[in-house]
Amino acid sequence: MTAQLRLTQMLAEVVGTDVGHMVSGSTVTEVLNDLFARQPGLRGHILDEKGAVRPHVAVFVNGTQSTLDGAVPDNADVYILHAVSGG
Repeated sequence: MTAQLRLTQMLAEVVGTDVGHMVSGSTVTEVLNDLFARQPGLRGHILDEKGAVRPHVAVFVNGTQSTLDGAVPDNADVYILHAVSGG
């Protein structure tokens, strides 16, 4: 299954990649692994050292927040929201 994955502009710029990516997989984990295979610098920004989604990151599939084992239907829109904070 394929999906259109989008990153925040800030996250894409940090690692020097495009905002949009076509990815394959039937779960969020599979989709992320496909993305990381092509853009390994993103892994540490999205997942922590234990492989969990970082607390300041949210993954949405077709507009609904998802977990790593969440289903990704064919032609889904996957969005990685990377929160920004500061003062």
